Amino acid sequence: MTPAPVIVQDAKPPRQMVTVATMPPAPSAYAGGGKGLPPDALLRHANDYGAWCQANAAKLKALEAFFWPDNKE
Repeated sequence: MTPAPVIVQDAKPPRQMVTVATMPPAPSAYAGGGKGLPPDALLRHANDYGAWCQANAAKLKALEAFFWPDNKE
């Protein structure tokens, strides 16, 4: 069993690493007031949401590398 990593309490990551990216608007914001959600609006929302998810995943990887620099993938 691998022991749990020890986090150094004195080390603080840069603020941009621990701040969640701004969430994209709700899908209805892309509809332009029309009824339903047209395919192009849905694709724009999916693109923005995917970029948001990737930005947050990159921050998590950066935090992991900051606190556990010895981890090798």
